[in-house]
Amino acid sequence: MNADDDGITLIELIIYIVVTSLFLGLLALMFVNGLRAQAQTTDRDSATGQSVVVSNSIQTSLRNATAFTITSANSALIAKVSTPGGGRECRAWVVTTGGDVRYRVAASGPISTSNTSTWTVLVDGDAASGDGAHPSLSRRDGNDASGKPKFVPIDADGDGLTDAFSRNGQTLSYGLEVTRGDATVVVSNGVTAQAAIEGTDTLTCW
Repeated sequence: MNADDDGITLIELIIYIVVTSLFLGLLALMFVNGLRAQAQTTDRDSATGQSVVVSNSIQTSLRNATAFTITSANSALIAKVSTPGGGRECRAWVVTTGGDVRYRVAASGPISTSNTSTWTVLVDGDAASGDGAHPSLSRRDGNDASGKPKFVPIDADGDGLTDAFSRNGQTLSYGLEVTRGDATVVVSNGVTAQAAIEGTDTLTCW
């Protein structure tokens, strides 16, 4: 009778169990890390997509704007925009306290930003989870001790809060952080209103 016919010993059984447990634990860890990486990628793609929508909306409109104003503690932008075919309309964007970026188009104004509940949502903010859009307008202020660029938040109206919009003549600067889950994408850009109209400007947007 061979020794192999006696089966496995208790020590061998324990070793098999330990090795199997380690292997299953490694598989579980790889699975969890894969799910986490996928969630982070999804969050970043979502934040990036929403930031592109906001930026493109502002850039396209302001390039064709004859005038614009910034209101609501520098969290709202209203512009007079020339449309294809020679028309004109009012367009407005606002960053709400709940983290939404909302957008409205009107054939004429004035546009009030006091109630934006019916406006189109470009970024759906969720203040409870920290998702949404947050003003991040800033200016370059040299470099820090490590040599990296240093940025200072812009608070144009002195209310202690970072602004979403500021202007210098006909040039608009805007800055936002769009957050989804663990991913935050910064939107920071500028655009000049450069459309012109003939005759008297009778369009009222604000």
